[in-house]
Amino acid sequence: MAGTAPPPAERPGIELLSPTTSTGKSKLISFWARTIGIPLIIVLQLSFLGIFAFRAKLETDLRKLSASVAEKEKVVAEASDFEQTFLRTQRKLEQIRLVRKGLCVSCAIETLNRIKPPAVTLITVVFEGEKLQLIAETPQGLSFANFVANILKEEGVREALLTSGNLNRDGDFVFAMQLGLDKEKLR
Repeated sequence: MAGTAPPPAERPGIELLSPTTSTGKSKLISFWARTIGIPLIIVLQLSFLGIFAFRAKLETDLRKLSASVAEKEKVVAEASDFEQTFLRTQRKLEQIRLVRKGLCVSCAIETLNRIKPPAVTLITVVFEGEKLQLIAETPQGLSFANFVANILKEEGVREALLTSGNLNRDGDFVFAMQLGLDKEKLR
């Protein structure tokens, strides 16, 4: 049987490398490579895979957070108009609260017009806090005395001070007064 190949077990193997004889150094290096090197390489590869997976998760989370921040920025931008309106309303309410704490100017003017006799003409009226300064004129007669009597009867006036008084060329009495008002009783 000249054309048949020998069975595989009987076939001689071809060795490309010559068989090495292990010396002390090569045995030591081979031992270290097998016992420490291979597990070290496996641990390093697993570590790098874990780090890569962690980085991929962080990148995904970062994208989600970026989208969330963009949505929240839109909400904040839309709410800024409301916030400005709210702040303006708060300032107006604070002004109203301060005005309510202060003197009711319209009530004071109404009271002054009520106690003033018809013959007394108001020239100037100035408010400073709870004080009212006025300049008025009246013709000769009892109208000034009636005005002072009405001031003394009025509960909304705490004190009255006549600061000046003159007769003008026409014979009318021109006077200046300062009235201390009680804001609680003028409401």
